[in-house]
Amino acid sequence: MVVVVHLVTLPVELDASFGKALPVLERGGYIPAADMPEARQVLRAAALTYVAAALVSLLDIARLIRIGR
Repeated sequence: MVVVVHLVTLPVELDASFGKALPVLERGGYIPAADMPEARQVLRAAALTYVAAALVSLLDIARLIRIGR
């Protein structure tokens, strides 16, 4: 169930970062244009934490299956 939650949360996080936050940062002038590539990298890293969490959950499931044998 944990893996499913992470997989459902990932598209929501990607949309929040790239569909909403990034345009606000660009239009609002909160970040200079020269710094936008770095802002994209930070938002991508934040979204990838959900991928990492899903992978860790899968490893935990595999470990539990292995212990149960």
